[in-house]
Amino acid sequence: LIKWSLVKRVDRSIEKVSRSYNNQVSRLVDVVRQNVICDSVSDIAACLEAIQNDSDVRIVRIKNRLADDYQASKNSAGYRDVALNVVVVTPETLRLGLAGHVCEVQLILKRFHCIKTAEGHKRYVAFRNKKAE
Repeated sequence: LIKWSLVKRVDRSIEKVSRSYNNQVSRLVDVVRQNVICDSVSDIAACLEAIQNDSDVRIVRIKNRLADDYQASKNSAGYRDVALNVVVVTPETLRLGLAGHVCEVQLILKRFHCIKTAEGHKRYVAFRNKKAE
């Protein structure tokens, strides 16, 4: 299941660049993002493999928040996913000048997505603000 996300708001983008990236705008790579909701870790692995095998997609970075050594309570208020930063290179993206645009694809387990509600997001924002990120 794909959950189409909105483009990151301008005010949040500015806040993130300032708080987290020392005003280095090029580090902001999740302005455009999508969620792929999976039932199991094996579904996430299969989706990741399909993305890796897509000749139009170049994976720039993988942030594995499902790894055993990831400290979810310290780093993300318990939230977990596998976040991919990708670039799509096709004749169309080349023609439009978008072949260098980095997007984010979040592979998320359904049980985590279910708690990603308005109330859950409010708790995450409070956590993020406390950490000044």
